[in-house]
Amino acid sequence: MNSFVAFDFETANYNRHSICAAGFVFVENGVIVDQIYSLINPEEEFYSMNISIHGIRPRDVEDAPTFPEFYRSIQDKLSGKTLVAHNLPFDGYALKDNLSRYGIPSVENNLLCSLQLAKKVLPKQSRYSLDVLSNQFGIILENHHHALADAEACARIFIHLTKRNDIISLEDLYEKTNIYFGHINRFEYRSSLVKPKKRKLEKKV
Repeated sequence: MNSFVAFDFETANYNRHSICAAGFVFVENGVIVDQIYSLINPEEEFYSMNISIHGIRPRDVEDAPTFPEFYRSIQDKLSGKTLVAHNLPFDGYALKDNLSRYGIPSVENNLLCSLQLAKKVLPKQSRYSLDVLSNQFGIILENHHHALADAEACARIFIHLTKRNDIISLEDLYEKTNIYFGHINRFEYRSSLVKPKKRKLEKKV
């Protein structure tokens, strides 16, 4: 649990597959050891609403790699890693949808969601956004909605929450929160979910 890759995508429009920026932050033994950021040419139209959020315009991505070019450049670094996003139902499916769109076989990864974890271990809060949790935990987030800044905040939030709750393995995560990791490979995609524990049957005397 203390070694993983946090990731974040920004999109050009409402389609999840319209990724126009990607940030990946690599964590080993609870320490950030590497970061990758890239603009991506989504080969799609940009919507003004999305531009107003992240500030990326069509001219910014004219010479940027397409998603297949970007993914193939980093897939060896991602293979076998646990991927963590803050709001996996968006970022995880953005990854899945792009792989499907371009017919790219995914490398194998477990998937987890820092937002889902925060909701389980901090149940009485009203908001769980990256900026709120970053401010709450003293994490610097100077450029919210920049893919790399958001990925780094996600990584630091996940590190903080797992350490605070003594979660050191996927088994610990399930035992303490009922969260069951998701999975992606070339054949399937399954998002992280809250899974009821099986009740032990009592023996009749």
